[in-house]
Amino acid sequence: TSIRVGKRITMPEGPAFIAITPDGKTAYVLTDGAGRARGWVTPIRTSTDRTRDAIRVGRIPDFIAITPNGKTVYVANGLSSTVTRIRTATDKRLKHVQVGNGPAYIAMTP
Repeated sequence: TSIRVGKRITMPEGPAFIAITPDGKTAYVLTDGAGRARGWVTPIRTSTDRTRDAIRVGRIPDFIAITPNGKTVYVANGLSSTVTRIRTATDKRLKHVQVGNGPAYIAMTP
């Protein structure tokens, strides 16, 4: 069996997690912001491997998930104790949601 490596995609920082929309059209790559104040989410069009503008999220993000309908990305920001929401139709960040100390994961239900 052989493995074919595709095109490399340059990210603003090293990738930590990835979530793909249910339709498979967009991958959202989370960089954890190690050594920086905030992390980033970079949308990538899977058909072209082109990145779109990185979206700034909270401090030291720990996890990323997408709703089953593909409309919203959620990022758990451990150090800032927030959850960032991103609307997938526009790749725009919505208001952060303040949560308890150190959110580390996000679970979605259908």
